[in-house]
Amino acid sequence: MTDAAIDAGFALQAAVHAALAADADLGALVPLGRLYDAPVRGAEHPFVAFGSWRTTVLDADEAPVRAHVFTLAVRSRAGGRKEAQAIAGRIEAVLHTASLPLDGHRLVNLTLVERTSAEGRDRRSFEADLTFRALTEPAA
Repeated sequence: MTDAAIDAGFALQAAVHAALAADADLGALVPLGRLYDAPVRGAEHPFVAFGSWRTTVLDADEAPVRAHVFTLAVRSRAGGRKEAQAIAGRIEAVLHTASLPLDGHRLVNLTLVERTSAEGRDRRSFEADLTFRALTEPAA
């Protein structure tokens, strides 16, 4: 993977993080400081963490488009799916309408691909995962 692909991914992650952190309604569901770069063992619930991330180059011209597929993981221990689903719904709403400025790149589009929920392996938590696909290109 090239530095440009990595930079586009980091720029996108930073923009997604900023949009989520700035949303007051999401902040009412997930306390400030519980939006993580990766899942944190022992973190206080509820929290949101970036999960898997894959970036691919779609073409090889001078301004290649990059496809990013990433997951946001919601974890809750509120005793059912309701809290995790409410948080996931708010994340979906924020990112659906967000204008995400990317440092050195332009967001072509951002689409929710899949949203799943399940009981956690620890049998005490509930999980909701949102998988997004974004296309970026270098800024002009």
